[in-house]
Amino acid sequence: MATVMAWGIALILEIQSLRTPGIDAFFRGVTQLGGVGHLWIVPALVWCLSYRMGSRVLLAMLVSAGINFGLKDLFAQPRPFQLEPRIGPDRELGYGIPSGHAQHTAVEWALVAAWSGRRWCFMAAGRLIALIGFSRVYLGVHFPSDVLAGWAMAAFLVWLQLRHGDRLAAAVAQRAITQQILLAAAASALFVVVYLLLPHTTWLVGTGGLFFGSAAGMALCARWLRAPESGAWWHRLLRYVVGMVPLVLWVKQSGGWVPDVHGIAYFAVIYANCAVGGLWITAGAPAAFQALGLSPSN
Repeated sequence: MATVMAWGIALILEIQSLRTPGIDAFFRGVTQLGGVGHLWIVPALVWCLSYRMGSRVLLAMLVSAGINFGLKDLFAQPRPFQLEPRIGPDRELGYGIPSGHAQHTAVEWALVAAWSGRRWCFMAAGRLIALIGFSRVYLGVHFPSDVLAGWAMAAFLVWLQLRHGDRLAAAVAQRAITQQILLAAAASALFVVVYLLLPHTTWLVGTGGLFFGSAAGMALCARWLRAPESGAWWHRLLRYVVGMVPLVLWVKQSGGWVPDVHGIAYFAVIYANCAVGGLWITAGAPAAFQALGLSPSN
């Protein structure tokens, strides 16, 4: 592994010798599409493109995040700039392998392309995945091997979803709603268990909360609501605005409630905050759309 990292450092230094302020700004923008950009992209998939597809992408990305954080803590590999001070100036927290930006982006857009089935969508998805992966190396926050590992894990998760996703969803849908919510809670508990076994990445607990809220919301929507699957372009645009305003406000305000000490209250608040966000995406917002007449009946 030391040889791979040494090769990666040499490659990153070679790439960074070509850096300019303009290229830096471009790749810093690109890399955000694989990070905070998911906050804006995934709700658009759920509310504006297809609830069925978008909600499945959301759960697949949360599973991807849980596995990614767990693997990072398991391998505990440093990032390039921690081994070579000439790499930079960009810095990020946490361990390196596998690259979360590369992994989650590949899961997200590969599933969107598979749902679309259009050649141009596969091509666009492939280019975006490659660009975001390269941005992680260009900025010096990941080794090339981190990105490749992220892509490999994403390929496995996408294969699982495409091969078994429909069967799993059908099996869950056949159960009573209380059982579905209990299954969501049990699945989310696995994220917490991984954190307890590898207590480094506290984001695992929040990811578990987001999974529970999202999965429970899907069960509630299927039982009592009309999923936002179609509509005129202005219906879709209004759904996005109506859904995003409360979501963004919740994300900004709820962070102020988190205790400073990493005790039980800290993790309980993080879990609950994220659960509410997931519940809004898959049930709260669809309920608001239905009440406002923004979810067509056809």
